[in-house]
Amino acid sequence: MTLSSAPRLAYIGGTPRGLRVLEALVELDLVPVCMWIMQEDGHEQRRASEDLAGRAEQLGVPYRLARRMGSDDPATLAAAQADLLLAVGWRTIIPREVYATPRFGAVLIHDSLLPRYRGFAPTNWAIINGEREAGATLLHMADGVDQGDIIGQVRIPIGPRTTAPELYDDVIDATVDLVRTHLTDVIRGCGPRRAQDESMASYACARTPEDGRIDWGWRTDRIDRLVRGLTYPYPGAWTSHNGRRLFVWDAEPLDPAPCYEGRITGRVVRSAGGSIDVLTADGVMRVHRAGYEPDEQRAADDLVRSVRCRLGSDDAALAASPDHP
Repeated sequence: MTLSSAPRLAYIGGTPRGLRVLEALVELDLVPVCMWIMQEDGHEQRRASEDLAGRAEQLGVPYRLARRMGSDDPATLAAAQADLLLAVGWRTIIPREVYATPRFGAVLIHDSLLPRYRGFAPTNWAIINGEREAGATLLHMADGVDQGDIIGQVRIPIGPRTTAPELYDDVIDATVDLVRTHLTDVIRGCGPRRAQDESMASYACARTPEDGRIDWGWRTDRIDRLVRGLTYPYPGAWTSHNGRRLFVWDAEPLDPAPCYEGRITGRVVRSAGGSIDVLTADGVMRVHRAGYEPDEQRAADDLVRSVRCRLGSDDAALAASPDHP
C-alpha cells in the first residue's frame, strides 16, 4: 500500500534534538499535521519545549504540551488522518492504540546502536561504560522498549576525551541524517526494514542525580568517565566538601601522576592554578571546574583550598539528611 496524495505526518518531539528534527521536516516539506511536545522535568538545564511550541505556532500546527500520551490522543490522530507518527525525544511509553492508529504505524529515533542500550540515557551510559562508539537508530515502534524493526543506523565514534554533551550534539546530527535519508520512503510505506537480533540485546537503567556520586576509591579512568558522562547540562558527577554537595564539571586524569605514599583516596594534594588534584585508587584526578549548585561553575581551587581536606567524607551524612536534594 502506498500513498496517492501528499503524506500526512504526526510528530511527537522534545529536547533540542526534537527541534532540529522539526526543522529538517520543514525542509523536506513534511510539516506535521499535529504535534505533541515533551514537557521537561524541573531539573533539566536544556529546555526546548517553549521553542518547539513557538515553532509549531509559526507553522500553524496544532500541538499539545504533555509528559505522556492521553486517552483522547488516538482519536486526535485518527481525525488528523496521519499516515505516520514520528517520535524524537519522547520519554514515556506510547501505547499501541496510539502508535497503531496511523496507516503506516509509527517510527522513533533511539540514541544507540540497537539492539544494545535499549532504554534510558544510552548516550550517558556509553561514555560512563567506556564504549568506543555510540550511535542513533531509526526504527519502527513496537510493544517492547526499543524492540522494533530497524530502518537505519549511524555509528558515532567516542574519543578518549568525549563528553556527553559533545556526543549528544553528534547524535543530533546523526538523527537529522537518518530523517533526511529514510523518512520520505518510510512515510510512503516502503524503505529498509530488518528485525533486531534479540541475542545481542541489552538494556540501560534509568539514571538519577544520586547515581552521579564519585567514589574516590575507584580507578582514575572510571571517575573520569563518570565526570565526562554527566557533565553540564546533565546533572553532574558529584562529591562532598564541608558538608555540601560539590559538582565536578571538568576534570582529567593527571598523566604522569606523582606517586603518593600512604594514599588516602579523596585527599586533595594540590590546590593552585585554577585546579585541584585529588587522589584516587590508582592515580590523581585534576579537577578544573566545580560548583556547589547545578548551575555554578568555578575554578576548583576557588572552592577547595586546603590540602588537608578529603573529598567525599560527608557523602553518608548528606544522603541521610532530610534536606538532601
